[in-house]
Amino acid sequence: ARGGKVPKKDFHKLMAEDGKILRFTAKFLDPNPEDINRRFVFSFHLFDDSVAIHEPPQRNLGIVTGKFLEKGVHLHGGTGTLFKPEDLLPGKVVSVFNHTFEMLDMDEYTRRHMEGIPPDYPSVDLHAVVEKIREGLRQQYPLVRDIFRKFDRDHNGVITLDEMDEVLKKFGFQLPRAEVLAVFRHFDTARDGQVSYNEFCDALLDEDYTVDTLKRKPPLQTAQDPDFASRTSDKTIQRGEMSRVRRAAREVSDVLYKKVGLLSKLRSQLARMTVGRPQKVVSSEEFRYAFMQTGHVFELADLERAILFVMPEADLNAIPFVQLFEGFEACYHDLASIR
Repeated sequence: ARGGKVPKKDFHKLMAEDGKILRFTAKFLDPNPEDINRRFVFSFHLFDDSVAIHEPPQRNLGIVTGKFLEKGVHLHGGTGTLFKPEDLLPGKVVSVFNHTFEMLDMDEYTRRHMEGIPPDYPSVDLHAVVEKIREGLRQQYPLVRDIFRKFDRDHNGVITLDEMDEVLKKFGFQLPRAEVLAVFRHFDTARDGQVSYNEFCDALLDEDYTVDTLKRKPPLQTAQDPDFASRTSDKTIQRGEMSRVRRAAREVSDVLYKKVGLLSKLRSQLARMTVGRPQKVVSSEEFRYAFMQTGHVFELADLERAILFVMPEADLNAIPFVQLFEGFEACYHDLASIR
């Protein structure tokens, strides 16, 4: 406002409270008959005192649920002041934009925060995360198979922690790594550090569509599992290395069989290198040097990945290059189809 001072931001608070969200449930205080069963989740963001209201989906409710109040700094209609966490405690009555709510409950993280107990695990509203994924993805992809492919970025049949983190960010969930891990753990029921298609279906689909219709979905596990993070990291590394191996093998094979005359030049050059040797073998460094002489430069690590992809048992200090070229030729079309 002209002539007024802009309030200073509390940067210490912004840093200390970033990502911390208190969640409370509520209902309309004096509902119309058709609104009696409606329930709402108030999310109070500690870092900037903003409030958002979300209405989780319910079966047979007959109304469109979802975002009820956009995240922002809102006034409490009953007091005329900005909302504080204390205003949202169970039993309180709050008013916002001509709607009056009775507060019902709060999640465990919020309870511990309000009682001054340090949290032993990050706050994750798993229901809100899963429901937002459901709503957002099903609008674009009606089949669960296509939803799974949206997550499975490298199309290798499983979802890694990094892939889930990437998709969650695209849907607006800027979660700390520990919270992403908690969500991932809910999907990964086998606890093997990756999410299979069946696990994904069980976590994402309604119970009506799962094999065991009487089985309740497992709640979010708040107890920490040090080994799970390690297993997840190992699987992510393995999947990442597999992707790099395939890419390297594809790049080398493309050069070998798309550059006219290159294969014959390499054969001749490697044959000259091995004159006088009892066997026609070269090291990976010599193989790389032969490529460089023809104007094609590969990182040694990538070239070795490609060699081991074609000949898994090869000794990188004694590579039988004639058999290696035969191996590249044999798997060229398979490599070209993996994109």
